[in-house]
Order: sequence, then structure tokens, then C-alpha cells
Amino acid sequence: MAGSEQFNNASIRWSAAQRPQYDAIVKPDIEEDIQKTIRFANKQNKPFLAISGGHGTTSLISNVKHGIGILMTGMNNISIVDDGHAALIGGGALTGDVISYLWSHGKQTVTSGCDCVGYVAPVLGGGHGWLQGQYGLAADQLISARMVLANGEAITVSEESNPDLFWAIRGAGHNFGVVTQLKMKIYDREPERDQWAATGFVFTHDKMEDVFTIANGWLQESERPPGMVQYGLFMHNPEVDPVNPIVGMYIFWQGSSIPAKYTVPLYALSPVTVNASVTDLAGVNTHISANLDGASCAKGFSRAMIPVSLTSYSLLALRKVLDTFAAMPPEFRHSVMMLEGYPTNRVNEIPNDSTAFPNRDGQLLPSPVLTYPKNASLDATAWEIGSKIQSALLEGNGGNLEAYVNYARGDESMEELYGYEPWRLEKLRRLKKKYDPHGRFNFYAPIF
Repeated sequence: MAGSEQFNNASIRWSAAQRPQYDAIVKPDIEEDIQKTIRFANKQNKPFLAISGGHGTTSLISNVKHGIGILMTGMNNISIVDDGHAALIGGGALTGDVISYLWSHGKQTVTSGCDCVGYVAPVLGGGHGWLQGQYGLAADQLISARMVLANGEAITVSEESNPDLFWAIRGAGHNFGVVTQLKMKIYDREPERDQWAATGFVFTHDKMEDVFTIANGWLQESERPPGMVQYGLFMHNPEVDPVNPIVGMYIFWQGSSIPAKYTVPLYALSPVTVNASVTDLAGVNTHISANLDGASCAKGFSRAMIPVSLTSYSLLALRKVLDTFAAMPPEFRHSVMMLEGYPTNRVNEIPNDSTAFPNRDGQLLPSPVLTYPKNASLDATAWEIGSKIQSALLEGNGGNLEAYVNYARGDESMEELYGYEPWRLEKLRRLKKKYDPHGRFNFYAPIF
């Protein structure tokens, strides 16, 4: 109950800026516990919210008042089934748990770049990750799901059972239920591709245009390597430059070494530092400090994320973003501008209408991770900085905002989150009315 040490620990989120308020937190061990909790909450007219990694940064989570938290960490079992072709993953498993378990059993699947996030929620929003160039999004690996609906009913969702809902939860799944278990496609490790090489280059701000001209060239390759990830960063490092942000560019390569054609042009720009290492998929998240003990997983700060999807980089827009970072108040100097570029080879091959995920053409996921002390008076400043960055990127792109739902901040329209095709929105609204008519799952990127 509220006030206990267990309650306080369970309430701590990755970002203190989003503040759901609970009267109680329940830790279920089995699916029936979740059914009972939801039915009780409905009877008492209390909101409820599932908690796994606690990473969602949408402002709408703060609308949970006098609610019931459903702490999923007791349901984190993982097992391999179907002669090694699939895995059953509990609703409380963390991404790092999934990566490590599968890897130790000679398997792998599409997983995100952060060990401490819950595994289920990214899948429900599409799920970008390291292996998507080969296999598609994490949502494309979903075979079936067990879910507890808004009325407390537990169902199986798959191509054969409730296929309409199966379509919807692969991209808009936060709207429809509490997932108690996923059944996911898994793949054999390939010994010749077990290793992941990473080289991180750091440049002074004046090299930014040159660096991202090279990055744009990678995006335009006619035969883009499915195992290459580009990961740009803007951040402050006073040891390199006490005033201006530095520019980072990581190249991740599925293999023991990165081909010289990708590294030589960056070396030619005279980087300040270069850091090269080789690991495996089970350790690849350490490169960006997103392992369980890494800085990216630390709690106790406030954070804000503001998503934009792009097909290429506008150098003028990136310069505006860099200037915005340079002008941030001191409280925000631990922030990072993420410029993620996962390969999209297999993602683009899967029909756009096969799932609710709307944006298979997107090549890049720029988003600031604005990090600042836990202080409500700074939230408005974070919102202002984020809006300025988003506006600059949109102006440079010259198109409509397409926001990755897993990075949603709370003010996006349905079109921005779920696509601009009328048929897609009509289908989602119809399914929302059928499965959640009272909006019990409206605290994360709601369909309305």
C-alpha cells in the first residue's frame, strides 16, 4: 500500500516528470490476478496502469489519479517452445532479460537498444531494434499474445483468434489490454555473425555537416547492409568543448569488423576521439550505456522525449538543433540528442497494411532525451526545448509529423501517431470502441 518501501520502489519511474498517482500497487503472479484487479478497479471506478520497465514518457500517464498500479515484474518467465522456433515471454520481462536468455540458448530476436525497458510495450508500438534489418520490427515477430481486456476478460490474440485485434496490437497495442504473455518468433544465432563491432567517433560541432552528409550517403545506398546501424548523438562534454555540444557518430556492425568504406571517411574528418570495441548481441547495449547498470537506465531524474520520424537528415535542421542544445540552461546539460538509424531492409518488405504500425518508410528516429533534476518547475522548460527541436526537424523535413508511438510525449494527434490514411484510423477507432469502449486504456497514446 501507499507509503511502504515496496510501494515507493515500485512507483519510481525512469522519468520523474511523469507522475501517475496510485492508491495501491498490485503485484500479480498469474493472469487471473490481473483479471481480478481490473474488475475491482472497474467496480470502484479507479484508473489502472500496467508497470514493467516504467519508461513511458507521455504526459498522459500523469492523468492516473488515485489509481491502481499493476506491477508486472512477477510475470517475467521466458521459455523456448515449438522446437526452438518461438519463445513465450511474460508480460513483466525486461528487454535485457530476453536478450540474455535467448542468447544463452543459442537464439535471438528483434530487441530494442535498452536493457532496462519492459519488453512488451515496445512490441506493442512497433519495436525498432538491432536485428530489424534482417527480420522486421519486433511487432512483426509476434505470433500470439495473451491479454486481459478492459472488462477483465482474458483472451488469446493471433492470426487465428481475434485477428482484428491482432492487427491492432502490432502498432497501437497500448490501447487494448494488459499483455500477460507474448509468443515471439526467434532465430538461431549465426556463428559468423555472433559478434557486433562498434566504433564511436567524437567530433567538434563544426564537423557536424560533414558527418551527417556521410550518414545521408549511407541511407541512400542501393544495397544497404541489413546489419549496419548508424547512431548519431549531440551532447555536452566540457572536456572537449566547454561551450558547444559535441557530435558523436557510432557505427554498429553485425560482424567482427566494420568495413573500411564506412570508417575511413569519418577518420578523414579528424575526430577528437575514436572508441572501437567488439561484443555480442547480449552486450551491444553497453555501447550506449543502456545496460541495466548504465547511465541511460538510471532513475531519479526527470526526462522528456519528443519523437520525429525522418527519411534523411536536413543539415540546416540539425544545425538548429545543435544551436538549441548549445543554448540550453545548465540544468539540461546532461541531455542527449539521439539520432537513431536502424536498417529497414526487411521492415520495408512487409506490407504496410499488415499491422497497425503506420510508418515503414521512416529511416531515422531523432529524439532528444532531455534530462534534468527532478523539479516540476523545469518541466515547462523541457517542453519548450523539445518543441523547438521538433519544429526545426519538421521544417527541415518539409512534411507532416510522424511520431513513433513508443517515444510519444502526449500532445500528438491520432494522425501523427497512427498514420494519415483514413482507412487505418477508422479501423482503429472501430476496434477501440469494440474492445475498450470506456477508454480504460487511455493513458498512453489513446485512440479517440
